[in-house]
Amino acid sequence: MTLKHQFLIVWLISLYLSGCVIVETKLKREEFQIFDGDTLKVAYQVEIAESNSARKRGLMYRKSMASNQGMLLDYKRPANMAIWMKNTYIPLDIIFIDINGVILKIHERAVPHSTKRIESDSRVRAVLEVNAGQIAEFDIKPGDQVRHPSFVQ
Repeated sequence: MTLKHQFLIVWLISLYLSGCVIVETKLKREEFQIFDGDTLKVAYQVEIAESNSARKRGLMYRKSMASNQGMLLDYKRPANMAIWMKNTYIPLDIIFIDINGVILKIHERAVPHSTKRIESDSRVRAVLEVNAGQIAEFDIKPGDQVRHPSFVQ
């Protein structure tokens, strides 16, 4: 086999592998709290997905997540939102939050890999994704307030 053929084979293999490798982007992590009135229900360390590509990716391809962590998909302005669980391995609870930091809707135990749309049903600024079971464990409900710099307090 000539050197030219060897180079071509190596190049084709690297091209193939580059399409198969998933690059994990480091997002900034911040404190995120949920309150009922003045009572703290839970505090998370959340990754902030602010770019369009980071929001689209969400928690796809992750195999695990610590119980005190989550991801905030911050869309910056209110809009009707919908997400799905395609390529998401972790069962999640989904929390839809308005511009003032009020939880408007919750969706418990979203099914991994499902392509069923989970819709906000109203205009929201952000979506918080946490491990499945957290909504029930901490009694998170519509009307609860979040505290994070992204929201008007």
